[in-house]
This record gives sequence, C-alpha cells and structure tokens, in this order.
Amino acid sequence: MGEGLYRSDDGRTAYAEPFEHLAPQDEPLWRDAYDDLVETIRDCLGARWEPMGRTWRGRGERIVARNGLHEVWLVEDSYARIHVTFGLREGLDDLDALARHWLDAWATAFFDRLQQHYALRVRTSAWTSAPREIRRASA
Repeated sequence: MGEGLYRSDDGRTAYAEPFEHLAPQDEPLWRDAYDDLVETIRDCLGARWEPMGRTWRGRGERIVARNGLHEVWLVEDSYARIHVTFGLREGLDDLDALARHWLDAWATAFFDRLQQHYALRVRTSAWTSAPREIRRASA
C-alpha cells in the first residue's frame, strides 16, 4: 500500500509537486526546485517572518520560516510531494490561544498567495487529495 498524505493537528497543510516534470536522476535540478519552493514560500510570507536555516520540528518537518505566532514547515514524501504546513509555533504557552485564533485566516491568505506560483492540492482523506480552491471574496 502507498504512503498516506501528511497531516498536522497544529496547522493547515497543502502540498505542491515541484519535481513533477524532473527526471528522478537529476539531483541538482531537484535541489534547485526545492530551493525555489522555499524562496517562494518566504516571499509569500513577507518581511515579518524570519527565514530559518536547518531547523527541524519532529519527524522530518523542516521549518523554513517563523514569526511570533506561527511557523511554516515542509515534509517531503516518497512520491516527490512537498507538504507545506502553516501552523502553530512550538512552545508558545500563553500565546497559544491567540495563534490558534488567527491560524485559519492567515493560513488561507498564505496558501492563496502560494497558489499563484504552484498548483496546490489538499488532503480529502488519508490517501486522497483534490485541487485546492482559492478563497473567493464576497462582493
């Protein structure tokens, strides 16, 4: 059986496939595609976000940016997908409720911006996904 789609209780996740058209043996192009994704994520977040170097959460979750309340981390899977999660910063203690309050709105705005650069998908079950729909503003 295949590998399930990543999910976090502490964030909202969409995934991109930046390697989709690359040959598996072309490692330098894969690294470039990954670096481009990280740079695009940081550009979509803005100046108040701190870029992170080699900072990790738990099971292979690489933090690429953080602010006072939230972090964005990546998880790569064996199907060449990069799961991008906009989630709660670890160790917030007293600010946890504030971070949770803003999580959905800010994650949606972030993914709307990122989707201008990458076709994003979202999990519909442990094994299935669908294209992510961009939020529509009411008139």
